[in-house]
Amino acid sequence: MAKESMEWLEAIASKANVDVARVEQVLTARHIVPTPVLPAPRRLKLLSISFGGVKREVVDEGSYTFEWKELSEGLWGMMTDRNLRGKSSIIEVVRWLMRGRPSPNLQDDVRAWIHNACLRLDLDGLEYQVQVDCRDGAKGALSRRTSATANATVIATFSSEKQFEMVMSDFFLRAFSMESIATWRESDSEDKSGQTVVHGWPALSGAMFIGTNYDVVLGDLPFTTGTQARLMQMYLGVPWVSTHASALAAQKLVDSGNNLEARRRGQSARAKQTRVGEIEAQLSEKRASLAALPSDEAIQVELSLLSGKYAEAKRREKAMQERASREAAAEQQASAAYLQDRRELQAHKDSTAAGSIFRMLDPTCCPRCDHEIDKERKKKETLSHSCSVCGESIASSEDADLLKAGLESSVKASKAAFDKAEKNRKQAEESLLTLQTDLEGIQSKTQELTEQLGAFDARKLLLNEVAMLEGRLEEARFDPGFSEAADDEPTVLKAIVSETESRSKAVRDEFLEEVSTSLLHYAQSFGMHSLSKAQLRGNANLLLVKGGADTSFSKVTKGERLRLKVATVLAMIQVGERRGIGRHPGLIMIDSPAAQEVAPEDLRGLLSGLKVVREELPHLQIFVAGITSTAMSEFIPPNCRKEASDGGYLW
Repeated sequence: MAKESMEWLEAIASKANVDVARVEQVLTARHIVPTPVLPAPRRLKLLSISFGGVKREVVDEGSYTFEWKELSEGLWGMMTDRNLRGKSSIIEVVRWLMRGRPSPNLQDDVRAWIHNACLRLDLDGLEYQVQVDCRDGAKGALSRRTSATANATVIATFSSEKQFEMVMSDFFLRAFSMESIATWRESDSEDKSGQTVVHGWPALSGAMFIGTNYDVVLGDLPFTTGTQARLMQMYLGVPWVSTHASALAAQKLVDSGNNLEARRRGQSARAKQTRVGEIEAQLSEKRASLAALPSDEAIQVELSLLSGKYAEAKRREKAMQERASREAAAEQQASAAYLQDRRELQAHKDSTAAGSIFRMLDPTCCPRCDHEIDKERKKKETLSHSCSVCGESIASSEDADLLKAGLESSVKASKAAFDKAEKNRKQAEESLLTLQTDLEGIQSKTQELTEQLGAFDARKLLLNEVAMLEGRLEEARFDPGFSEAADDEPTVLKAIVSETESRSKAVRDEFLEEVSTSLLHYAQSFGMHSLSKAQLRGNANLLLVKGGADTSFSKVTKGERLRLKVATVLAMIQVGERRGIGRHPGLIMIDSPAAQEVAPEDLRGLLSGLKVVREELPHLQIFVAGITSTAMSEFIPPNCRKEASDGGYLW
């Protein structure tokens, strides 16, 4: 064994390109133990089963006691003429006492009826007894007796259900020199992580109990747990099984951790990039604010320039105010002249209109003294254009037109002068308003710059903020680096898994060929005459050729699965016994075979085959629970039965 282990270590070191010391370091850290040669099988048989208590709220309620003593190797039966009469419960009680934990098949009411239980068993010539008081939790002890006359020695005690399970698991794992099976369970989370799941004695003991669940070939755990292949190889006696399982689980754990670390580094890098962008934006803003804040010297120069501009603007404002005043006065004068000319023109128009009316009159006497106007005066008026009443000269219409034309020309000239004066006044006012606006801007800018004078604290604050942001940016950009070569553990674990699997697979495949041949023989003897080929593969899948068609274990009927499960266990025991390496302890408990679509002649074939196996392997102890039948009575002797008739109960 030492030589094989050393060769194994050297092969791993060569594959991983490390030294042997590094391989041993990884093995120790990950609790991986080499198992090149498995210990010799241990023989187990039950000596007695007993339990008692009180039934409640049933037809036969009250106190009861069940005892089945003087058990040994051979074929044993639990028989009733009806179902639900306590057959399966006996098997479940045995499983409970051996595991320290009840299976889900043990009904709650049945367990509540049990107040105490005791199981005596023989393990390679030494008698052991587990006794439990289960009225308040689980209290009891596991003891050993070296001979029939020797006093019992208490190996362990327990005072709770958890302690009960731990005591029985520790005892049987040590007794059978078995190791727990480590498997990897993937999680349903998005990060595809998982965890290592360790299956101990409850899972390993499944090879001894064949119940009514036929989803898997071996054991009673679901196929998804990944325990069937490990369980098959361990009981078959294949070396390196537990080593490979532990190494594979450790490898997946490390790979999962590395993958998780890689995802975390990716998330960190993205967060880091975002943080750098935020700091750069803040730094740019602060630098712009600092750049926009001028120095006192620059402010003084700009204030001096603004002062000159202000003085020049004030001078121009004053001049423009004077001009605006002049233009306003000129506009007033032009407006007055324009108004006067329009009045004179209107008066002339009114006078001309009135004269025309009066000239149309032909008075015969003076309107004041009523003195008669003679013809001589009217004649004179015609000749000299002198008024016949007052003697004044009468203007003609040609003179009036000439005067009107002169007045209209004056109005037009004064209108043009007024329009020009008004335009000049508006231009002067607009220019003055522009100058005043410029002055206000100069004053505002001057005030702003004056307030900035001596703004040392503001610049200092901005400088401090810029320096702090620059430090944060440098820190955010810092990359410590990651060296993939710093950790060679994944490489070493990969080499361990590869080397261990190759050593185990060579032996396993050779064993499986023999098991498949023996399995086919037993299945045919159990009534599966149409089965022409059976191949048990390394992953515990069972491929079949039935009736000339390819099929598999999961596709045949439940009755056929039952017989295949029994045939598989028996084939493993037979091959292991022949090679002297089998790990099965020799105890098999089969529950209700006739309930799983097994015809009477096939049940007879099953029991007949079990009897033949018993003759080939005399150390086997097989219990069969089923309905009373001719086959059960024929192959199970009366002294090897627990039987109830007329609808009675076994306990």
